[in-house]
Amino acid sequence: MSIETSLRLRHTLTNLESKNMCNKHANPQADSDVPSYKLPTSVIPSHYRVRQMPNFGTFTFTGEVEIDVDVLRPTCSLTLNTKDLKITSAYVVHENGTRLDALKTRATVRFADAETSKYADIEHESAGTYDAEAERTTFNFAGTLGAGKWKFFAEYEGSLVQPSLEGFYRSKWTDDKGEVHWIGTTQFEATHARRAFPCFDEPALKATFDIELIVDDRLTALSNGRIKSEEPYDDGIRYVTAGPTYKLVKFHTTPKQSTYLVAYCIGEFESSEPVFANNKEIRIWSIPGQNHLKSLALRTAAFGVKWFEEFFNRPYFGGDKIDMIAIPDFRSGAMENTGLITYRATALLADETKATSQEIKRVVEVVLHELDHQWNGNEVTMAWWDGLGLNESFATFMAYLAMNHFAPEWNIWNDFGIKRAGAFALDSLKRTHPVFGKVGHPDEVEQIFDMITYEKGGSLLFQILQYIGEDTFRTGMRIYMERHALGNTEVTDLWDALEEGCKLHNNNTPVRHIMDTWMLTSGHPVLTVSESDKPGFVKFSQEQFQFLPEGENTQLWPIPVHIRYATKDGVVKEEKFIVSEREQTVYIDKDFQYIIANAGGSGFYRVRYSDGLLARLTADPLATMQVIERFNLVNDTWGGVRANKTSSETYLGLIGNFGAETNPNVWSIISSSLGHLYTLTQGAERQSMKQFIRDLVKPVFTGLGWAPKADESPATRELRGSLAGLLGTVGSDADVRAKATELYDAWKKDATSIDPNVVPAVISIMAHTGDKARFDEFVGFAKSAKTDQEKLRFLTALGKFREPALYTAAMQMMLAEVKTDDAPYILAAYLGTEHAGEATWDFMRANWEKINQKFPTRGVVRMVENCSGLDTPELQAEIVDFFEKNEVKQGDVALGQMLERLAVNVRLRQNETPKLTAKLTSLVAATKDGAEKEPVTTK
Repeated sequence: MSIETSLRLRHTLTNLESKNMCNKHANPQADSDVPSYKLPTSVIPSHYRVRQMPNFGTFTFTGEVEIDVDVLRPTCSLTLNTKDLKITSAYVVHENGTRLDALKTRATVRFADAETSKYADIEHESAGTYDAEAERTTFNFAGTLGAGKWKFFAEYEGSLVQPSLEGFYRSKWTDDKGEVHWIGTTQFEATHARRAFPCFDEPALKATFDIELIVDDRLTALSNGRIKSEEPYDDGIRYVTAGPTYKLVKFHTTPKQSTYLVAYCIGEFESSEPVFANNKEIRIWSIPGQNHLKSLALRTAAFGVKWFEEFFNRPYFGGDKIDMIAIPDFRSGAMENTGLITYRATALLADETKATSQEIKRVVEVVLHELDHQWNGNEVTMAWWDGLGLNESFATFMAYLAMNHFAPEWNIWNDFGIKRAGAFALDSLKRTHPVFGKVGHPDEVEQIFDMITYEKGGSLLFQILQYIGEDTFRTGMRIYMERHALGNTEVTDLWDALEEGCKLHNNNTPVRHIMDTWMLTSGHPVLTVSESDKPGFVKFSQEQFQFLPEGENTQLWPIPVHIRYATKDGVVKEEKFIVSEREQTVYIDKDFQYIIANAGGSGFYRVRYSDGLLARLTADPLATMQVIERFNLVNDTWGGVRANKTSSETYLGLIGNFGAETNPNVWSIISSSLGHLYTLTQGAERQSMKQFIRDLVKPVFTGLGWAPKADESPATRELRGSLAGLLGTVGSDADVRAKATELYDAWKKDATSIDPNVVPAVISIMAHTGDKARFDEFVGFAKSAKTDQEKLRFLTALGKFREPALYTAAMQMMLAEVKTDDAPYILAAYLGTEHAGEATWDFMRANWEKINQKFPTRGVVRMVENCSGLDTPELQAEIVDFFEKNEVKQGDVALGQMLERLAVNVRLRQNETPKLTAKLTSLVAATKDGAEKEPVTTK
């Protein structure tokens, strides 16, 4: 029996006398002081019952929703969030039985075609007035809803065809026989629950949820809670393609949570055996045949539940089960839905015998990130989307903090430096934004899911933790979680709790003052460190770092400075202090040997040393600096080159001192910067660059060899593959290319015959030097791949083939054959290549309409972001002209950032290309004359 029929039996219609009639032009629910993008505050939800039935024949769904609401002030209308739902009926019932029906009107929604993904307008009789731009429907009633408790009811229809992979959408997978299977799944963050059912779709409007799903009884249904009951269902409705029987699956009530955390999945799923952690049952679900890929994530999740419960000193709030599921088509890495965490397959499933160290770390990181959200985000939630950093900054940081305990041998904070480098680059633009900034319309929400919110915010938390200490930080977090459990918070609530934690540990750090400045301010400083005229004193001065500065910037930051220095007697000492002024002079030690600012590498600021102080450090960087400090030195100097503050000549001279470096993180920034400089060269200069790369890299790689040793660290295994790829591609090293060919032939016979960390490099080299026969072979490997990691490896490599006909064929594949959640990211990688970038840009322009119809919005934005590598003035003009005429949906911020990065890259090409010739010639000659440096053990 439907909700509507049931209530018609229980209640009589209200006698709507004229004295109770609402003026049709009035809206008593409206609040004059509420921003236009927020719902009125006079109606508060407390509980939902959502029933949905998908139809995989027509790719539509029907639904019913019942919402318990408290009406705080009399009103004649209710406004809820909806997006492209055909609402066929709606009414309200007061706790005394009074019923008011919503007045019918005409509305137009948009459904996408199941075959072409093109949207079409559908006009229908609606129970409410739909505002497509505001994504809400107002239900007007022929009477007044008095203050008190009411139930709101609605029946509706929606589409499972969601090219954006948002809301309640279809996902496809194909079995070994070539048969297509369909899944129904959800992605509601940030503001997409409204695509699945009418709701109060704001994070502060928390409620409990009862989810009910009507499904083909051959399918598995999952949701936030455990299954409460399953029973046969038959009301005469039948799927077009399904079998003869259906079931109604009801789930236990969720804890109080925001709408964006509701989730349900329907399909042919296979579960792992459960594991238990502190009496919580953990399972991993996927399409059939993937149980052998779940061990890593299961171990990680079991560790994570125990670790987070201990760290926060409170149990997981979502009940006694946590399901994690790999979805074939998924727009993000993962989504932290309470009790049902959804993932892109590469972020959850891994064959540990074939995965690289980085792929393994990626799974561990994402699983721990989503588990942290169960506390930071789900139980304690930001009040509005401008507080997204309370969710994502914390989960980014806490995942690494947990990883450091999960696998101490990984030295994971060194990897964190790479993530932070991306945030530094984005935060060096004029078009950056604060970690916590103003957010209004839903389109604005989607644009702040970026490296500022995640990596910069996480880095600032790492910075304050290192300054106050982990024990103090944990105390503050426990105060915060206990005080705000099941509630919503502003960012200042967190700083106040951390400051209380400091006081309990006899620490007077002004956390709120420090963190407000850093989190609410765009950009970051560069700290210049130089000798003072006074012996033993060092001068620290700060200014904002920008690639393209405009005028004088007066912003100052309270910089938590951590220094390490050596006295003239060789005694190493450390100090911490705050630099808040434009210039600040500090006594260090008379005749100190060297000084390292940002010791330990946790500060989110760049460091620029005077020539004299830099010379003392780089004479033997491996002896004086830790891994993350060396990474920061190279990255900060490369940033200076991009900002036109340091010449490429100086930079090449610096990295020439790193010939004995053995850490893959340091080499990652050296490799990427050399790759960039490589694209600035032609002819003889390019040959000199190749030689410089070989001279710098080959001694380290030779020391490593191709085969791993039994006692090697994970970092050493990663380094081998990284250096092999650099030598075999831009380095054009004949020996490496020959050995890569030999290993590729061996891999084809036995995929376990070579170290997994070398496989990506071998594939990259084979593509770089490959012909059509090898291209076709790669296509075959991509189609027959047993894991998503392997498939993506080959698909991405297709863009590295040098023949235009081959990489053009690869682009066509992305549009016609590859999953829509993967294809735009692969095309973005093609845009970043020197040989195929311009052709990919032409392809992107020619297929712009089709790309926007077919690919998720977030993927299209990623493609746009990678246009910044097309760094000639001619291409720059083309790009500017194109995007003046073509909209990037939910991408105006990313577009502005891309155009600014493009301007930086064009300037770099124009300024530095003439300087490279002489420097490369002298460096190559000097390397040939000098002795080889012996690699040393990674610190």
